[in-house]
Amino acid sequence: MSRIISQKCIKCGTEFPPNELINLCSKCGSVVEFQLDYDYIASRVSKSKLQLRDFNMWRYREFIPIEDFSHIVTLSEGGTPLIKSRRLGELLGLRNLYLKLDFLNPTGSFKDRGASAAASRAVELKISTMVGFSTGNAGVAQAAYAAAAGLNSIVFVPNTASVEKIASMMIYGSKVVVVNGTFDDAGRIAREVSYKMGWMYNGGVINPIRHEGKKTLAYEICEQLNWRAPDWYVQSVGVGTAAIGAHKGFRELLNLGWIESDARIGCVQAEGCAPMARAFKAGLEEISPVTNPSTIASAIAVGNPAGWPLLRRAVLESGGTIEAVSDDEIINAYKLLAKTEGIYAEPAGAAPIAFVKKLKEEGSIDSDELIVCVISGVGLKDTKTTIKVVGEPIRIEADVESAINLFSKGFL
Repeated sequence: MSRIISQKCIKCGTEFPPNELINLCSKCGSVVEFQLDYDYIASRVSKSKLQLRDFNMWRYREFIPIEDFSHIVTLSEGGTPLIKSRRLGELLGLRNLYLKLDFLNPTGSFKDRGASAAASRAVELKISTMVGFSTGNAGVAQAAYAAAAGLNSIVFVPNTASVEKIASMMIYGSKVVVVNGTFDDAGRIAREVSYKMGWMYNGGVINPIRHEGKKTLAYEICEQLNWRAPDWYVQSVGVGTAAIGAHKGFRELLNLGWIESDARIGCVQAEGCAPMARAFKAGLEEISPVTNPSTIASAIAVGNPAGWPLLRRAVLESGGTIEAVSDDEIINAYKLLAKTEGIYAEPAGAAPIAFVKKLKEEGSIDSDELIVCVISGVGLKDTKTTIKVVGEPIRIEADVESAINLFSKGFL
């Protein structure tokens, strides 16, 4: 008996075998997602059994649709810290603000969860090559896990991708192609190349295994909170894969009776590229793509996100919301997170702080609610942006007198 029932279209309900490489439904063109047998899973794993396992994302391996566990490709991703904010929470008037430090994954971002699952499925299906597209983090993660699995990796990136992220992909041996266009241009090319060559398309929710890896965020958070779901789960979103996965994870635990309530899904986009936030606020089922994204948070600058149908469903089902914040608000959060908590995130990773600050000021979040913000990527991957924000360092001559004069003028 298998834990994996099928892959099912979210729109027309057509089901496909679990062991076939399916991206979009062949009947209606919509995305598909895995269907699992939770009664069977519940008979094989329990909260007490989990305590005997290493604390990484494969601790929850029965919930991830990889049939043969010997095919798992792992760098011990997941198991990242969940810390309670002290100074930042007090500053924002939030007594129970928690930070999920998912930038502490092996390649410096939360994308490792999806990449580990995708590489494992590629091995299971005997696929030689993964083709992805990325603003940076997903490409770096794909490159690393493809290397660990002995697979070929090709990543198409827009010309806005940071040099640090491109270099990281290449050191793992991935072939990187810079597209003179947007994130969506890179995605379109990657998709067609993968289909024509018979390779794995590793793009966001269109590869359904990706959010199956990301849903382990929800499992970890609940376990770290002593099997309680937070009142709010807050995530910056470009395509929305992690938030979609987290919602699925919370619902799975709720249906199993491992937690007593669901978490509201809060998603944040940058005003310069906020197609999902605008559609959600207007109550629309369709988005209007953004053709020229413009934001400091390049990691979430996705103008035409394929994840919208699934993300909209997750946010509506959970009673959450999608908000847009300005670059000024993101920069303020970026600096606050570093100065108050010692956490150096990339701008997109700090955007959830801008979200909770905005909703607290509007009265949409209560001071006592338990809020978890996912800090998704490390700032070291985009130091050019950091220098733009903080400015160049002060330079002096190599003598003590110059230093004393500097501090006597109030430099500190």
